[in-house]
Amino acid sequence: MSETIKLTKVLTTNKRVNFDYEVLQKFTAGLCLSGAMVKQIRANRTNIQGKFIVSQNSRLEILGMGNDKITENIPLLLNQKELKKVTGQLTEKGVTCIVLNLKAVGRWLKADIGLVKGKKNYDKREDIKKRDMDRQEQKGIL
Repeated sequence: MSETIKLTKVLTTNKRVNFDYEVLQKFTAGLCLSGAMVKQIRANRTNIQGKFIVSQNSRLEILGMGNDKITENIPLLLNQKELKKVTGQLTEKGVTCIVLNLKAVGRWLKADIGLVKGKKNYDKREDIKKRDMDRQEQKGIL
């Protein structure tokens, strides 16, 4: 019984997610890509900051992903149960869907997507204060 071990490598992350948004739920979705887009993603020439996911024609798509030369709407591959859950949540006020990171799982490219709510400015300030206090505690311990 040989089991194949799939190596996972994170290619691109959206670093501002935890600062700007409160993540409600996470999903892993496959990507339906062209050859040029695969090359761009594997070479880390894509930017996923500010890329939103919308529901079009009963499927989810990442809007305008790519670089300066090539931009495409990328369809996401989810099973029906997950698709209904995400589209149902998107109808609520204040909930959006964004790309958290892109990763290579074996030879496949996948995206971690998240249902998020935007944070208010006072929430962001509290996060900064908490982070600074944690740093000071670490310096005091060391």
